[in-house]
Amino acid sequence: MIRSCKASRKRSRSRSRKSQDKKIGRFRHPLIRFLVFAGLGALFFAVLVVGIILLQYDRRAARYDIDTVGRIPMETQVLDATGELIGYLHGEDVGTPVPLESISPYFIQALIAREDTRFYRHDGIDRIGVVRAWLRNARENRTVQGASTITMQLTRMTYGLTGKTMERKLLEMALARRIEKHYSKEEILARYMNRVFLGTGMNGIEQAAQGYFAKSSSDLTLPEAAMIAGVIRAPNGFSPFRHYETALREMRSTIRRLESEGLISRKDAEEYLKARPPVQRQERWMGMLRQQSKVTGRTYILKMIEDKVGHLLPSHSGVGGLTVQTTFDMRLQAAAEKSVEARLVELESEPDYPNPPLLAHRSGDPAYVQGGVAVVENYTGALRVVIGGREFSHSAFNRATQSRRPMGSIFKPLVYGTAFERGLFPGIYISDAQIQPGEIRWDDKGWGPDNYDGVFGGLLPASDGLVRSRNTMTARVGEWSGIDSVVAMMDHAGLGRPGSDEISPTIYIGTLGASVRNVASAYSVFATGGIRHQPYFIGSIKDREGVVLYQHEDESYRVLSPGAAWLTSSILKQVLEEGGTGASVRTMGFAAPAGGKTGTTNDFYDAWFAGYTSRLSAAVWVGLDQPDTISKDAYGGRVAMPIWRDIMVAAQGIGYEFTDFAAPVEVIEMQLCRESGLLATEECQSADSVYVERVPHDLIPRRFCNKH
Repeated sequence: MIRSCKASRKRSRSRSRKSQDKKIGRFRHPLIRFLVFAGLGALFFAVLVVGIILLQYDRRAARYDIDTVGRIPMETQVLDATGELIGYLHGEDVGTPVPLESISPYFIQALIAREDTRFYRHDGIDRIGVVRAWLRNARENRTVQGASTITMQLTRMTYGLTGKTMERKLLEMALARRIEKHYSKEEILARYMNRVFLGTGMNGIEQAAQGYFAKSSSDLTLPEAAMIAGVIRAPNGFSPFRHYETALREMRSTIRRLESEGLISRKDAEEYLKARPPVQRQERWMGMLRQQSKVTGRTYILKMIEDKVGHLLPSHSGVGGLTVQTTFDMRLQAAAEKSVEARLVELESEPDYPNPPLLAHRSGDPAYVQGGVAVVENYTGALRVVIGGREFSHSAFNRATQSRRPMGSIFKPLVYGTAFERGLFPGIYISDAQIQPGEIRWDDKGWGPDNYDGVFGGLLPASDGLVRSRNTMTARVGEWSGIDSVVAMMDHAGLGRPGSDEISPTIYIGTLGASVRNVASAYSVFATGGIRHQPYFIGSIKDREGVVLYQHEDESYRVLSPGAAWLTSSILKQVLEEGGTGASVRTMGFAAPAGGKTGTTNDFYDAWFAGYTSRLSAAVWVGLDQPDTISKDAYGGRVAMPIWRDIMVAAQGIGYEFTDFAAPVEVIEMQLCRESGLLATEECQSADSVYVERVPHDLIPRRFCNKH
């Protein structure tokens, strides 16, 4: 019997070894081994790649301020340069924060059942939900289901993450894991419920409870809590104010979720499903919102500030609580806005004015004449005034910063400044005759401009070309320097660089576009001796504890030499005197030292005036959004320059002091040749080509004339 058992075990072991040998034999087949190892290798590589990607996003997430999650949204104060309040940002995010224990447990249960049933079991990412959503979306071949947890939604609210890209989703997941490590589940819930948008200006459960049901969030019934929880996924589409039956459907869906999760009995669920919670009138809530809200009426300036703060501090802008110190002077801003409106209403009131006035506007894109203004502090770059249009509620498009309109003659001073850098002087003779075919050798189209008065002249001092805005003379002055030098100067002055397909001689007379802000900044170099300070409008940003999060640092560089800037400025001062295109600024009562230039594009599409005093530079543009004729004789000197004058007079009244301009360290009277601009010789005297020029020391010619 014992031998029989031993034999049986022996046979069993033999069969087992044979079975194993067969399996090993199959595994030893080269193709099988290759496929197995290839599969394992691919799996290892995929895991490695995923790990590297996740590590990269974890590193990106580590750069975000995690304490921001714990800050309840507050309004951001915006102050002007004098410390006066301009307004508030993010007021729409400010709800009434309440502690978790003061919120109805019905809402907490409804929220979790509706939005994140595994909230207490995941680390910020519901992996089961991710797989389920991916499978369903793949089956439907479209996005029908998401997998965002409450923590991930809180991440989006806190850091302003937008867009439906994989990059945003991976960053969101990395931040959610980090939040879960830093905060407890209860803290995450409290932050979420006090911030979540619940429709019609309601942020947080307390505002929603008060707005929809006129009660505290602690007193919500289960049907009311379920209705509010149902709003989250589409606050406007599921709003009980406007779509009560849809809100009721979402409420019932949430109640069924509560039942399926075992949080309420079937019997209770059936009773709750019959409920129709009475909702307050929307008008009542809107009245409350107006009383509580600190949101300031939207303006071009506040929009600029909001966008810039979001760019500078993306992780802070969403929760507010900041103090933003700006450079704007609201006293001067108000005066400028008043002038723009008064002057343009006056224009619209003229006989035979061809365009619809502002008062006729009802809806759609504005068809009435617009104005754009920028005023910059010369020696700092601080923007004191920005006017982006006449009515922000009609159009948020900022015509002072976002629009690039053809500059016309206001570009000419930079053409002359470039030439002065390269040896031209104001007294050198330049022909005012018509440009002849082939005269501009590199131009294969034979371009030649007309003068605004239709008259061509003979040889005139170069300064006359700028004072009287002669197109033919300006083109020849541009050629003195060369188109490459003029384009480089345009870019260096902050007006942008044209594309290669835009390069043509027409650039000399200002056919390219620039923003009003950048034109004002470019003109400041004539007042500062050639130095440009980058324009800015946010000086500092502090958090609610007073910690400085951002401080502006001056960015300045030389655009023109001191001598070239002084020579150009000397001519631009003449533009505002008798015989110049801007002379009416004096007859209108502005007497302070100043320089400037008018500009008018073809068919009166754009009217400009850009000018400067010792302290401020300003550019004014008038035109239509869709380029068209403003009106008959809408010259820059007639429709834009008066606004500039009003602004500068107002600045003087406020206390801005305008002194005379400082000359370069040394200016010497020298005898030069009118034709070459070089040191005069006896031959130049014989040719009657000698004149006396006041020459800045840095521009003194080093050679004698070789033309005579």
